[in-house]
Amino acid sequence: MMVLLAQYVARARVRIDQARVEGVWRTVLKSIDYMASAVVWLALMPVTLVLHATGFRRLTVLVGRIGHLAAEPDSFLKARVLGMVTQGRYFMTAPHRSVANHAMLEFWRPHITTIDQPVVCWVLNAMSRWLVMRHDMSRYVLKLNASQEIYRINSAWKGRAPLLALSPTDIAWSDSQFLALGLPKDAWYVCVHVREAGFSPGDESAHAYRNADPGAVHVAMEEIVRRGGWCVRMGDPSMTPVRSMPGVIDYAHHPLRSDRLDVLLCARARFFLGNTSGIALVSSVFGVPSALANLVPLSVRAFLPGDIFIPKLLRDTRTQRLLSFPAAMESSVGDFRYSRLFAEAGIEVIENTPDEICDMAMEMLDRGDGRFSLDATDEKNQHAYDALFRPGHYAYGAASRVGTAFLRKYLALLSSSEST
Repeated sequence: MMVLLAQYVARARVRIDQARVEGVWRTVLKSIDYMASAVVWLALMPVTLVLHATGFRRLTVLVGRIGHLAAEPDSFLKARVLGMVTQGRYFMTAPHRSVANHAMLEFWRPHITTIDQPVVCWVLNAMSRWLVMRHDMSRYVLKLNASQEIYRINSAWKGRAPLLALSPTDIAWSDSQFLALGLPKDAWYVCVHVREAGFSPGDESAHAYRNADPGAVHVAMEEIVRRGGWCVRMGDPSMTPVRSMPGVIDYAHHPLRSDRLDVLLCARARFFLGNTSGIALVSSVFGVPSALANLVPLSVRAFLPGDIFIPKLLRDTRTQRLLSFPAAMESSVGDFRYSRLFAEAGIEVIENTPDEICDMAMEMLDRGDGRFSLDATDEKNQHAYDALFRPGHYAYGAASRVGTAFLRKYLALLSSSEST
């Protein structure tokens, strides 16, 4: 209970920090909007109850973030196919100016009724703001102090084809765009992304622990190119430019950037080399595997059964010792979701080294080529790491694997419940 309270207090502080960043006027407008929606919710309750009784449910998709826009509808639709969701008349609201990526939204329209007229969206959102006529999508990737359902769903989905597929028109259009970017015809490539501070200034203070050094992926990119591939650096112009490297395209600063090309690059990559940023999930919903570095908190894992990941390490700033994996996972530290919580607990998050990231990326390539093998000790270590996850941990039920070289390197952290 105290852990949950601490998380909610941290969330409240985030809202206060956001208000400071946005300024008084925007905060006032948000407050007016909140109060107006409460009035509408109460006034239209008779209508809402009728719609609720007849099965109408708004999917509370966070359309303003591309990772949520990819993962939440995908999780919901898979859960419905698997019989985990009751039948109903589901819809989502997506006012045009609020959508993070309109091309991603278009892929969901054939599967989910989508309303985008701003006034209608506002009224429907108000009617379903609390308790009724809503299907809470936070259960899939966003719920505090709970196991996220995306892991259980994708583990159960293992072996099935992804819900989304590219059309011949998508393939032809992206072929021409790839050539314009500088990708040779029929070249294979890896999408690369590292979360940086410019991603979301409004809540940067809350989520800075998720950022990483973009230069740390250079070794991995060089090795991918050496093995015959290309690297396409994803992101937006706020990101640090990539130094000029053969075989590397800094798409984040390219004039051809577009919503559609964002999605199609992710959908056609050999794999996605990323970290704790949602754009990797665009690849996931098209069945493209991910190799994710610097995952944090420790209870987070990559999402698909074919994914590989390595977590950030945690250091106690008072003793300067690394926390063992069991020690972190058996305490609240393993589930911290805000920078402030790490600071208050005296915990420093330690980024993965360039060589660790490269080892993980090469494992992904070798697995795809059928050249990777594990011995009995590696499997035993993997099972021991999996066993650390209990109900309530963020990624409980995940089928992804921690990087083999990483686990060998930090075997001492796996075997001890004390800091080392």
